[in-house]
This record gives sequence, C-alpha cells and structure tokens, in this order.
Amino acid sequence: MKSRRLLVVSLAAIVGIGAVVSSCAPADTLEPVNLDISGTAGQAIPQVLLDNVYEGLVRVDDDGSIVPALASDYIVSDDGLTYDFTLREATFHNGESLTVDDVVWSLERVLDDKSTVVLPTQLAQFARVAEVASTADNQVRLTLTERDNDLLYSLTQRGGVIFKKGTTDFANTANGTGPFTLAQWDKGSSITLERYADYWGRRADTASVVFRYFADAAALSNALLAGDIDVMTTVQSPESLSAYDSRDDLRVQSGTTNCEVTLGMNNSRAPFNDVRVRTAVRQALDKDALIEAAWAGYGTRIGSFVPPTDEWYEDLTDVAPYDPAASRDLLAEAGVATGTEVSLDVPPIAYATNSSEFIAAALGEVGLDVTITPVTWEEWLDRVFTKADYDLTIVCHIERNDMAIYANPDYYFRFDNAEYQGFIAAAASSPTATERSDNLRKAARLLTEQSASDWLWLIPNLQVAKRDVAGVPRNSVGDSYFAARLERV
Repeated sequence: MKSRRLLVVSLAAIVGIGAVVSSCAPADTLEPVNLDISGTAGQAIPQVLLDNVYEGLVRVDDDGSIVPALASDYIVSDDGLTYDFTLREATFHNGESLTVDDVVWSLERVLDDKSTVVLPTQLAQFARVAEVASTADNQVRLTLTERDNDLLYSLTQRGGVIFKKGTTDFANTANGTGPFTLAQWDKGSSITLERYADYWGRRADTASVVFRYFADAAALSNALLAGDIDVMTTVQSPESLSAYDSRDDLRVQSGTTNCEVTLGMNNSRAPFNDVRVRTAVRQALDKDALIEAAWAGYGTRIGSFVPPTDEWYEDLTDVAPYDPAASRDLLAEAGVATGTEVSLDVPPIAYATNSSEFIAAALGEVGLDVTITPVTWEEWLDRVFTKADYDLTIVCHIERNDMAIYANPDYYFRFDNAEYQGFIAAAASSPTATERSDNLRKAARLLTEQSASDWLWLIPNLQVAKRDVAGVPRNSVGDSYFAARLERV
C-alpha cells in the first residue's frame, strides 16, 4: 500500500532571476515575500504557484516544448498577427467557472504600458499585443501590431497567468485553476499545496505537497539524510553528492537548466561604463577554476547569455579568454588606477557566495580592490535589481529565451546598445525560424563582444530524491517546479 504521508519538497532551490532568483539561502530570501505572482519580482513565487496553482493558456513542458493548458488549442495566422485560443471548461478554486471575460481581463493587465500592478518585464513582453478580445463564448483572440515569435513563450510565464476577473488581493491569496490549491503558507518555513478535486485535467498524483525552505545547505542536507524531506530540488553543495550516492534509499538525478550564473556589471557606472574595463574583468577570471572552486566542477562554461540547448547557441567561450596580463593592460589603457575600489553585492545564494571570494581575489590580482558586500534578497531586489545602485553583483538568470532583457536600457545591467536592440527586435518579428536564430546569434555575439556582463557557468539541474518517489521533474527549463506528477510508489 502506498504511504499517505505528505510529500515534502525542499526549496533550497536555485534562486535565479528571471528577470529574478532562488537558492539555499536564509528563509526570508528564498521564500516569497508575498504571493503576488504578477507584481513581485523573484523566482520564488512562480516556482511554487505557476502551473501548480495558477495557469495560463499554455505552459512549458519538462522538455521545453510549449503545450496547451487552459487553452485546448490555438491557431496562429500565417502573418503572425492573430492568435486564436479555444478555452477549456475549467473552474477556479473558489468554484467559479473560467470565462472569456476572465482571460480578457487578466491579459489586459499586461497591455497597459502605464500599469504599476505588473512587472515592467511583462509590459515589455506583451508590447506588440494591440488587443485581446472574445470572439465567442469560449474563444479569445490576441491581435498584434507586428509579428512576435516570443509571444507563446511569454504566455507561459507570469504575465500570462489567468485570474478571476476583479481579483484585488494578489499578495495574500491565490485563486487559480491549477491541479493544486494553496492550503497553507507558514511564513519563513513552508508552503503547502493540496490536490484540487475538480481540476479540468489529469489530477495531481499526490494529495498534498509541502515546499519547505531551508536556511543553509547543511540544514537541507541533514533534513534529506534524516528522511525529513522527500526531494531536494537543487543540490546546493555539489561536493556532497558522494554522500547521497552511497545511500540505498536515495537517488541523484541530473538534468538541464537555463540558469546562467551571471556576473552583472553596472554599464552606467564608472569604471564599468567602459567596455575595456568590463572586458578586463572577464579576462581576469579563470572560469574552469571558478567552477571547480564554487560548484565542485559541475557546470558548463558559456561565453554569452545563451545556453547550449538553444537553437541559436554559438560557442563564444574564446571571446575575452582568461588572460590576466591582457586584463591589466586593458585597465591601464582605460585609465583605471591600481587599487581602484569597487563593490561586489552578493545575495545569500550558494552559487553567489561560493563565487564571491574567488572573483574578488582574481580581480585583486589585476588591480581592482573588491569589497564583498553581503545583501539580503529584499535588499538585492530593491537596491540592485530595481534601482541599479551597485558596481558588481552575481545572480543566476533562469528564464528561457530571455535575451531581450539586455535590450532594455532600464534593466539593472543598464546596457544600452542600439545595434543589440535592433537584433532583438528583428528576431521577434522574423518570418522564419532560421532568420530568428540568425538574429539572436548575432545579438549573442555582440553581447559578448561588448562584455555587457560576464557569464560564469550554466548550472546543471542536480536533484536528490527518495527512491520511492516518482515524477520528479528532470529539467528546469521553465519558471515553475511542476509538482503534479510527484507520487510515492
């Protein structure tokens, strides 16, 4: 007989910024600060609520493909300017039926370019949508001003979530249509989801799942080894994998992610407003040694903001290669004096804290005096992400197809390059997949030639689960941790 005990999943997961971040960090940094999935930055909210509690018209499957969700099917016109969606019969967790009015109301929230209730990244994602309207009792049409090859993917993210029309309290409640209801939120500790009996699709395979937050990697590891949790969603200390491999009751599972560990440089602040200085920073870092020191050698080097799984990936790791002498020369050429002081803001996330000392020491070797400044997640979101008040920072960007963030000069990188913006715009409106990939490939090369940031490594999706737990998602290619297939066998 299967155990009826709750499945407990750890969320010492990768805090990454999707445009923000999640990791084994103090609970107040990893846990959602509220439940507003559309208005609060950070990966912690969609990681638990998206696809589990809330749904959009479409969603990202574990292999990265886009599949129907609240839309049973959809049709895209040949010119790419019209998207017609047919809605399923579904109900919200409060018992009310899903209607076309709910869909129109929800999507119109991200069409108002003056809106303050959704994130700026969402407004940018839907900027080409001119109108959303119902065309029948179960059909909705999105009309675009120009082709947008990223629209379907944008609809899988938080901006595409469908709410009940008129919802006002997003921060404290969650009334979705997904396979789970929000049962309990113990702030600073856990979020509990329960199976929704009237779900329109395949019901969740487990009656309840608890997402627990941990203060550090040691506490998480101890909880797993003691049997207190069933799944460790992300291994935060890869050097500890041998301890799990030796256990008959545990298994290690490896998959892919979109998590590009990024050394952010403030392109609008001296000395990093000079491409020579940004390139010098990159050439001061031995990436292979960094990956070994920070992540026990688990990780893939990347030379730009593109994971190898994307069609437009090009190996650019030979651009700005490790060369401390060249780094010193560039700093001298840019007029940066030896001993120039800069600050490295480090959120309490394992990959960031593990990397910070290495980076500070390496930059010190070429003449930059780096002060490591630990910041809470809330401080990072406010001062670094929102206000761009920083010199250097480390964070993992996890959203798929997110190259457009560098086309936004107000994004926290403050990278402002008209040629790059042109490539991104052309990619979004390219009539063929080949042309789109060509434009994105050109954009990626320009990004690394301009050293807009440094991309340290791509984190693999390492998880540890009890052997009697099935349905653990192998890959992390979307914004959510889909828990509906988890079950004890």
